[in-house]
Amino acid sequence: MIRIVNANIETKIDLSDSYTQLLVIENPREYYKTVCELLHEFDGVEGEYVFVSEDKIVSPNSVGDILVDIFDFDFNDKKLINLLQKHLESRFFNGEGMVQFNETSSAISSFFENLFMSADFALTYNEPQFADLFKACSVKFAKNYDSLIEKIICYINILSGLKKCEFVIIVGLKSVLSDEDLGLLYDHCAREHIALLLIEHTKTRPLLDRERAIIITEDLCEVLENYTEM
Repeated sequence: MIRIVNANIETKIDLSDSYTQLLVIENPREYYKTVCELLHEFDGVEGEYVFVSEDKIVSPNSVGDILVDIFDFDFNDKKLINLLQKHLESRFFNGEGMVQFNETSSAISSFFENLFMSADFALTYNEPQFADLFKACSVKFAKNYDSLIEKIICYINILSGLKKCEFVIIVGLKSVLSDEDLGLLYDHCAREHIALLLIEHTKTRPLLDRERAIIITEDLCEVLENYTEM
């Protein structure tokens, strides 16, 4: 379980795959401040939120991820592509994989040697590395989704497959997904043992049975919902 602690929030934010935690911040200034603060912390900047796993303070980016722009997020950003490259390289370069790459590298070298023989001047080149081929061929994640809920589930699957992802923070999700789609997402995250924290500006509708909420009101008071039922 991941616990998020903030000196300005009395209730500890415990993340678990058995329920979905909501942090509803009705004060616009605090809502903006919170999202910006979390973004900075995922970029490695120390801030007001402390992430604890097994009684140890951890970097949020090492065990989780944050999705802020639900309308425009890309699987193929530099961060995920770098993780994909390392993931494929670690899985492929053993036994037959290494032999196959060496054969490919040798074929490329032969191609350049033949090509250089046709030139009127001396040429040289660097032996191809896996990273060179990976980038030259623009390896990226395929688009295999047709709706927002499918896209989010694909994104979470990618995070789960590429790194030790224990939780995902999503901003403004309840404004764009129906309760039915939210239920599908919650079921999927429970199966994958990934906890969810949804940050919302307002409580748009009654909580689902599997949700609990810390509500920071306009005047910065705390109200808890569904805590006794959990």
